[in-house]
Amino acid sequence: MAACPGPAGAGAVHGSCPSGFAFDSGLEIKTRSVEQTLLPLVSQITTLINHKDNTKKSDKTLQAIQRVGQAVNLAVGRFVKVGEAIANENRDLKEEISIACIEAKQAGETIAALTDVTNLNHPESDGQIMIFTDKTGVIKAARLLLSSVTKVLLLADRVVIKQIIASRNKKVTIYKLRQN
Repeated sequence: MAACPGPAGAGAVHGSCPSGFAFDSGLEIKTRSVEQTLLPLVSQITTLINHKDNTKKSDKTLQAIQRVGQAVNLAVGRFVKVGEAIANENRDLKEEISIACIEAKQAGETIAALTDVTNLNHPESDGQIMIFTDKTGVIKAARLLLSSVTKVLLLADRVVIKQIIASRNKKVTIYKLRQN
């Protein structure tokens, strides 16, 4: 899944992108900040998805795949903490944000588990490790992760917009009171 530039700079989380990974979540990213926030995550997920499909991988390759999976999970963990803090401060969106955070956390943990090679140390005679990667599972987890992270970001944007509107209304009210 990739956020590809669309018309007028809007990103879309659907269709087929140069990365070769197609996904249609029905979400269209119209907020530039959300799109920019997702790009590093999309890059890491694309790295995981696009690794070569041969069943024999060197130890170095497996360790790199595992590091990317762990990095995704750690980043998601930090993201979820921020999302939960936003949820706790905004009761009207708390349930929606909390559900999206739970989904993101589960997806991050799934990606880390599917890329964990510590239990696969069975060297073959040629010095390579035989592994049958659950690529379908990684793809499903990646879809859930990007969808849930996007939900949290869009809901957080709603919170910011409400704060801006409240601040502006407060300033207008103060201005009107001073005029009287």
